[in-house]
Amino acid sequence: MSRLRGSVTIDDVARHVGVAKGTVSRVLNNYTDISENTRKRILKAVQELGYQPSATARNLKRGRQDTLGIVIPVGHGNGADPFLAEFIDGIARALDELGLDLLVTTAHSREHLITTLKRLIARRKVDGFIVTRTEVDDPRIAYLMEQKFPFVAHGRTGDPSSYAWFDIDNETTFADGVRHLYSLGHERIGFLGGSLDLNFARQRRDGYRQGLEALGLAHDQNLETLQAISEKGGFKGAETLLSLDAPPTALLCATDALAIGAVQFCRKLGLQAGSDVTVIGYDGLPVGEYLDPPLTTFSQSAQEAGGRVARMLIDVLDGKSPQSLQALAKAKLIRRASDGAPSMTSEALALALRNRLNQQPLSGSKGE
Repeated sequence: MSRLRGSVTIDDVARHVGVAKGTVSRVLNNYTDISENTRKRILKAVQELGYQPSATARNLKRGRQDTLGIVIPVGHGNGADPFLAEFIDGIARALDELGLDLLVTTAHSREHLITTLKRLIARRKVDGFIVTRTEVDDPRIAYLMEQKFPFVAHGRTGDPSSYAWFDIDNETTFADGVRHLYSLGHERIGFLGGSLDLNFARQRRDGYRQGLEALGLAHDQNLETLQAISEKGGFKGAETLLSLDAPPTALLCATDALAIGAVQFCRKLGLQAGSDVTVIGYDGLPVGEYLDPPLTTFSQSAQEAGGRVARMLIDVLDGKSPQSLQALAKAKLIRRASDGAPSMTSEALALALRNRLNQQPLSGSKGE
C-alpha cells in the first residue's frame, strides 16, 4: 500500500521499520554491513511507503562525506549569538531532510579560522562550507577560492562577484529605518552598530548614513557607537549615546542583541522603550516578541536563511555555477511596541537622564 507518495522522508522509513535513519541510508546506498533480514524489511518499507530519494540526495551520495561544515568565528561579541543559533538550526533542518549532516566548530582568531578549514579539508571531513559573519576582506573566502573548495557565503565581502552568496540588502534596510524614525518625528537618531570588519555591520552603518543624507539630516559622529554584538554591547552603547549632552531620541540598532541591551539600559534608568526612547533592532529573533516592551525589528528569518544557504551549497556541489547563485533579499519592518513618536525633545531627555543618573548612578556611567 502506498501513502504520502513524494513526501515520505528517510525518517518515515526508519520509524516504520524501527531502525536508525543511518541504517536506512546504508541499505539505500548498498552498504554490505547490514543483515539480510533488516535489508529486506527496509526495502519492503521503501516500496510500501513510496519513498523516493531526491535527485539532490542521490548526487550527494556519490563519493562524498554527506556532511557540510560551518566554522564560526568567535570574538566579535560576548556570549551566545541568538541569530547564529537560529541560522544553524535552519541549516540542520534542511540537511536532515536529505539525510545529511552538519559539522559545526569555532575558531578564535583569523589565523585559527584558516588552520581549521585546512584541517577539515585535509581530513576530508566535509564536502563544502557555509561561511557566515563575512568580513569586508575575508581570509576564509580567499582561501576557499584559492583551493577551489565548494562553499556558500551568508553575507558578502567587499568584492562578491566570484562566489555564491545569500544576503539581505542592509543599506536599503537601514536607510528605510531612518526614514521610518523620521516619519515618527525623530530627528536625533542614534546608531548602535558592530565592528566594521564585519561587512554587514559596515553596510548597516552606511545605510544609516545614507538615510540621514536623503532626508537632509546632519550627520553627527557622536550619534554613532560601535560595540560588541551582544546584549552587553547594546547596554554599553545605549549608555554612551544617551549620556550625551544632546542624546538621540531614537536608537537604530544593527542587531536584535544590541537592541535588547539598549532596552535593558533604558529600563535600568526607569525609561520606557517606545515612549521615552525609541529602540529598533534587526534580525527578527523570536525572543523579541516576548520582551517588555515587545521589540520593533527589521525581520529576516534566520532559520529560513540557514535553510536557503544549505540548499544553495547543495546546488554548488551538484555543479551549478557559483556566480549564478547570488541572491539579495529584503528585510521587513515588524512594528511592535518599542518604537513611537518622541515624547521629549533631546534637551528634555538629557535633563531627565541627568536627574535619574544622579538618583541612580551606574558604574562607569558618564552621568556619575
